Amino acid sequence: MTSAAEEWVPRRSPLWGSFNGLAYVPRLPPTAYALLLHMMTEQEQGGLVVATHDELAQGLAMERGMISRAMPHLVAARLVAVVRRGRFQLHPVIAAFADPREQQRAVKALPKDMRLDVGDFEEEYERRFQLHLDEKARKAEARARGNVTSITKPSHLKRVH
Repeated sequence: MTSAAEEWVPRRSPLWGSFNGLAYVPRLPPTAYALLLHMMTEQEQGGLVVATHDELAQGLAMERGMISRAMPHLVAARLVAVVRRGRFQLHPVIAAFADPREQQRAVKALPKDMRLDVGDFEEEYERRFQLHLDEKARKAEARARGNVTSITKPSHLKRVH
């Protein structure tokens, strides 16, 4: 016999996660920590988080702008990757999997520059976050001058003649 409370609780298959990856979390602002922990509770198997900034903010009882200011810290720390709008991928060392072997395979498949246990993760975070701040300042300066910023992403489309 099930209680009324058990009937409305969505059934999730149990996931395995390791908190050892949190040893590689650099000094982050408190909002970024809160966001990271919330994303860890909302993830699907393999570390995919499907939520907009508004939904993340609502889940944390914060303003959307706080999420927008915290997210670059997590991206610079390489703990979260933005897949596209409303989809984020947690780093395999903090992502939940069906079993530990899946996590080990995901970590081994990472390119060396995405490994948190290679080099100094704190220095790499600071370097990446400074690049983010520099790019943000460059864009603000271009807007102030009235210049349109060019797209720096190379196109992978082939020319048709």
